[in-house]
Amino acid sequence: HYLYTDFHQLNWSTLHDEYAAMLEQEQSRETFYNMMIELVARLNDDHSRFLPPAEAQTENVTINNNEVTVGIGVLTRARPDGGFIQSVFPDSPAARAGLETRDRIIAVDGRPYQPDDSNLLGEAGSAVRLTVVRPGEKLRDVVLTRQEVQNHIVPSYQRFPGNIGYVAIPTMWVNDMDEQVNGALTDLVAEGPLEGLILDVRSNGGGWLYVLSGVLSHFVRGQVGVFFSRQAVRPLEIGAPSGPDLRHVKLVVLVDNETASYAEVLAAVLQQQHEALVIGTHSAGNTETTYAYTLSDGSRLWLAQEGFRLPSGQNLEGVGVQPNVAMDIDWTHYSEDDDPQLLEALRQLGAGPK
Repeated sequence: HYLYTDFHQLNWSTLHDEYAAMLEQEQSRETFYNMMIELVARLNDDHSRFLPPAEAQTENVTINNNEVTVGIGVLTRARPDGGFIQSVFPDSPAARAGLETRDRIIAVDGRPYQPDDSNLLGEAGSAVRLTVVRPGEKLRDVVLTRQEVQNHIVPSYQRFPGNIGYVAIPTMWVNDMDEQVNGALTDLVAEGPLEGLILDVRSNGGGWLYVLSGVLSHFVRGQVGVFFSRQAVRPLEIGAPSGPDLRHVKLVVLVDNETASYAEVLAAVLQQQHEALVIGTHSAGNTETTYAYTLSDGSRLWLAQEGFRLPSGQNLEGVGVQPNVAMDIDWTHYSEDDDPQLLEALRQLGAGPK
């Protein structure tokens, strides 16, 4: 079922025999799972992966968008200069301390932030001292006490002067994101007609096909591309939405080099089928569709089995979405008020400076 017949120039038979020989030796469960992780990673397609049972269970909870963790209540993305805060959950230690999206965690307990720090989980009641910087402001220290936090990931949305709507979609991985985006668009339209709309999918790593289809349904109809595997081709067909029909609204899509998978497909389809203006940097160019195989012990294999082509025949894999307006800047270092890509989107929609 694997998409690539050459296994990315790997001799899979040889690799199979190599790992089979190792597995004949007595292994601990942890060693076995680590070997499986390593084996699947050798495919090097940035999508296929193996999850041990505990990680697969955590993934299930995250997908259902009802995960409860013990931490400070943030979602971060590791950057070379710290942990970029993508989301702050309500009623969390981080929210009460005044942390906001776009803040950056520079240090943890006096040492530099590391990727392993991730979302700063730990034991309930344990304290952590963070050095944080907000774009355009000075460093500050905050001390937070970890507690149980409900992790519910939501889109953010607002209306700018000039009747311009804005919706930031952080992920398409949680299973209700299409419904949440529908709700955001419904709220925006309820305030009055929109002259333009900005969809922000920067750093969105993709997610589920039905979320993609649900978001696209507000803007396009019919066949907007095809998925292809080694065995078959199937169309991506978009029907009518359950919420606002925005096919007449001028659209700008913001992307960056971490916009990946179905978030790239979203941007590319809107660029070609809705004549949306894409602003930012070229996207990741990683658009395979993976299928999940959950094994009897609860572990899970995600395997890249399909690619995607636009009606023009263009395959985004290894290429990505090319912006109409290229702006090669790191938007995460700017406040929302000073974000050059967002300001350009507003200008293109005739709204002028924020």
